[in-house]
Amino acid sequence: MNWFLTVFAGLVLALTGTTSVESAEVQSPAQVKGLRCEYRVNPLGIGTRKPRLSWTIDDHRYGAAQTAYQILVASSPELLARDEGDLWDSGKVESSEMNQIEYAGKPLPSRQTCYWKVRIWDHQGQVSQWSEPAMWSMGLLEDSDRVAQWIEAPCPLVHPAKGGILDFGNCPWAWYPEQGTNPREKAPAGPRYFRKILEIPEGRTIKRARFLITADDSFELFCNGQPAGRGSGHTSPQLADITNRVHSGHNVLAIVATNASPSPAGLAGRIRIEFDQGDPVEYVIDGTWKTNQEAPPGWNQANFDDSAWSQALVIGQMGDAPWGKISAEGLDVLGCVLFRKEFRVTKPIRKATLYMSALGIGEAHINGHQVSNEFFAPGWTDYRKRVYYNTYDVTGLVRQGENAIGAILAAGWYAGAIGWKSERFHFGRDPKLWMQLEIETADGEHQVVISDGSWKMTFGPHLEGEFLAGETYDARLEIPGWSEPGLDVSQWKAVRVAENVPTKLEAQPGVPVVITGELKPKKITQPRPGVYVFDLGQNFAGIARLRVKGPRGTAVQLRFAEVLNPDGTIYTANLRSARATDTYILKGEGEETWAPHFTFHGFRYVEVTGYPGEPGPDAITGLAINSDIPLVGSFRCSSPMVNQLYSNIVWTQRANFISVPTDCPQRDERLGWTGDAQIFIRAAAYNADVAAFFTKWLVDLEDAQGPEGDFPDVAPRVVALGGGTAGWADAGVICPWTIHRVYNDRRVLEEHFDAMERWIAYCVAHSKDLLRPAQGYGDWLSINADTPKDVLATAYFAYSTFLTAECARALGLKDKAAYYDELFGRIREAFQKAYVAADGRIQGNTQTCYVLALRFNLLPEELRAKAVQYLVEDIHSRNDHLSTGFIGTGYLMPVLSEAGHTPLAYRLLLNDTFPSWGFSIKHGATTIWERWDGWTPEKGFQDPGMNSFAHYAFGAVGQWMFQYVAGIDTDGPGFRKLVLKPHVADGLDWVEARYGSICGEIHSAWRKDRNSWQWRVVIPANTTATLYVPAGPGATITVNGLPLSDTALVKTLGQQDNWLVLHAPAGRYEFVVTVP
Repeated sequence: MNWFLTVFAGLVLALTGTTSVESAEVQSPAQVKGLRCEYRVNPLGIGTRKPRLSWTIDDHRYGAAQTAYQILVASSPELLARDEGDLWDSGKVESSEMNQIEYAGKPLPSRQTCYWKVRIWDHQGQVSQWSEPAMWSMGLLEDSDRVAQWIEAPCPLVHPAKGGILDFGNCPWAWYPEQGTNPREKAPAGPRYFRKILEIPEGRTIKRARFLITADDSFELFCNGQPAGRGSGHTSPQLADITNRVHSGHNVLAIVATNASPSPAGLAGRIRIEFDQGDPVEYVIDGTWKTNQEAPPGWNQANFDDSAWSQALVIGQMGDAPWGKISAEGLDVLGCVLFRKEFRVTKPIRKATLYMSALGIGEAHINGHQVSNEFFAPGWTDYRKRVYYNTYDVTGLVRQGENAIGAILAAGWYAGAIGWKSERFHFGRDPKLWMQLEIETADGEHQVVISDGSWKMTFGPHLEGEFLAGETYDARLEIPGWSEPGLDVSQWKAVRVAENVPTKLEAQPGVPVVITGELKPKKITQPRPGVYVFDLGQNFAGIARLRVKGPRGTAVQLRFAEVLNPDGTIYTANLRSARATDTYILKGEGEETWAPHFTFHGFRYVEVTGYPGEPGPDAITGLAINSDIPLVGSFRCSSPMVNQLYSNIVWTQRANFISVPTDCPQRDERLGWTGDAQIFIRAAAYNADVAAFFTKWLVDLEDAQGPEGDFPDVAPRVVALGGGTAGWADAGVICPWTIHRVYNDRRVLEEHFDAMERWIAYCVAHSKDLLRPAQGYGDWLSINADTPKDVLATAYFAYSTFLTAECARALGLKDKAAYYDELFGRIREAFQKAYVAADGRIQGNTQTCYVLALRFNLLPEELRAKAVQYLVEDIHSRNDHLSTGFIGTGYLMPVLSEAGHTPLAYRLLLNDTFPSWGFSIKHGATTIWERWDGWTPEKGFQDPGMNSFAHYAFGAVGQWMFQYVAGIDTDGPGFRKLVLKPHVADGLDWVEARYGSICGEIHSAWRKDRNSWQWRVVIPANTTATLYVPAGPGATITVNGLPLSDTALVKTLGQQDNWLVLHAPAGRYEFVVTVP
């Protein structure tokens, strides 16, 4: 550029604030890649008016950096190709930022499609070529844009093909014959035990078996010794599906019924068993049942001798006082309904966009084609407050002429069974559908097709479709062409328009649930005649695809389990009341392939019964499903056990990130437990890109905040309605702070800071002298180490206050930061005064006590060494084993490494004796167990009432593996400045980790031998790193084959203990440390 052009460019910059760059020639080899809008690739239907843009830079030169960028946003691909940004031309912006860049162009109206690209200027001032183009579209931003109506079926979603609804009728009430009192008037508090032998006729195939049961006050049901259901409150009866718990021949039904206080007590129930042929049989709880005050060993087994037990006493009939008539309405597993409407387009089509939502699950179809491959749209929210709509480009599905649009509607989280009582209708009784199809013709005209009273509905092949129960599909009831034009709908019914639906309808901020992998069987066994068990080799969440050929009407049943019984049958006791059964009824037209769409299970093993002939390996394929969180981390090392541990962590995360971060994917729970989420979120962010996933869930979390400021135990807040629980409620502070820290996301703090303040105010109000009460779950599932709950709660109160101060600082709120700093100091003092002795002993004296106090900086400096000493001594006293539970485990290893005890942390990592991560792996675990002792050789399975084999809380150790073992961390938010500090100890010979940060992929790989240590690192473009090389005085260090002193790029900052501290710009480096 000559002198005149230089001066002219400077004048333009002075007058406009940007540089005219249209004619700049490509000079830099840097490539701009990974364009994303609101964390997503080419998202449709964005709801925020100022979307944030991000990218990464592919440039392997040393010191590669961005000094400026230019963003073009255009209203058409053609304009963008001509380098015309009619919506926004940022000009040359002197900045190194490459993420969280807010759109700053023309105001974007609803439906606007935006095409964009980026180029950058590198560290030498040279301009790159333009990136490949990307796009996003705006959603329906104004209330007036959303003109469709909510529609629903005019009847309950109980499929008519299932037959009559089971009710109590004139069932008797029964109880134990209490001494000297009428149980109907008053019975002593406590449990009573009931059992009944059922002889089910031999030679008859059980099609369905149900047990309708209620008790005053509560009950737990066992069928042939296996838990089959439970309930609480006589006005809340339960319908237990016991189809898979009973069999032809000798069976026992056993119930423990508990009267909570001296008051009326009673038990009532009706059993109906239906067969593939012939009439059903029914039984009721009556005087033929046996009962006892105590429960001897084996009391719920079929071979138990109950001859000494009393006969149950009939104390009344259904309808009698004090209970009255108990309704069983709404207890049956819900099915799915089909909706459809035909429409005509008279002109050629330029563009068609579908906006769809559901209170339940909606699956859209157009002209015989499923619109999307996602599951469970639009996802789980607190439907009482908000529900999201999804946006789809359906231009290729709509055609000129006759068309049909349809949808399958399932109960989902809205009306289906959720939680440990398998109760339905937490948000509403009638699932609803909302669809708005907008068509733009070639000449610019617009046509809108909406869900309204003109639509038709009917039941189809989905007899049942719920998360806990599973899916039952009768292919004989399929309706060919149900979503195509020209169908005879004379037998279809008119839909009902739902009036006054109060929930907010908003654009989807999260990511869809999709199939993320296929698993082929590793082995097939036959533990009993006609019972085939497929081992898929990996515990995961998802469904099974069935391939089968057989006669019409053949019913193939699939049951799911995480582990096996010793006899090779599937272990389902830990599923509690979750039926977890899929059934496919053949239409008999050659080979048939089917997979459910409206359920999922947590499993490794699939039991197949009813299969015509002997199934081969291709009969079952596992389909892993989870929210679309791209995996961005990898970790490998010299220990096969640790490699399996990392695999277990990732698989468990995938199994539980399904619309919300759940605790487990298999049993009758699957709730968004906040404590699990907060302790695992940092590990989760190393494994996968969870930014959009948590952006959505943090709204759920705030929606669930109580009026006093208490964050919930679960979000959405259903089933487990508690709140304000230490270590759980703190997710409302820890999770948004972590997202900010990992992704440089300021907006997430802006949106949730008020909620954080309300939580701290709640803690202040519910404390005495700034000490929180001894309530909550404590250090859940610790091993013989009960951390005092008030100690734990006060520690978390302090930590959340500290983080709230940090959030205020990040937002520039100096006064608020000062207030929370001061409050943290006072809580810290109160903690020390109440719980810390003069010699540094902390009340409770558990590993978790010391870990929390050290991690949360609650001790005076002079006592930190003593706390570390007590922690280490406790570990040594347990033969170098941990005792921590859900809370303590996540912090234990980082605390040890920070205190200089990495060798001890390595020993904990590498243990394979109980309790340890290696113990479960030694016994075949492919996911993280809920309990350290989920199974032991001495005791077998733990309490089936709470024994998940896919719970990620103990997988929080993954954070330490990346952050300390591999040494990858961020200095400040967003990984622009890196800290690379591997902690090396005996036990591992080499480690290799990669992490795809928001600024690019970071690589750290080290290997050691007798006299040297090698370390290869990749620092991505536009970042810098402070490196800590484990090298004491006298060590010889080379960088890329040259002595450190001869390397201009790498600067020595000094010696820190046994670390040589260096600074390096972007690039690929190999350090070799040689010890004399």
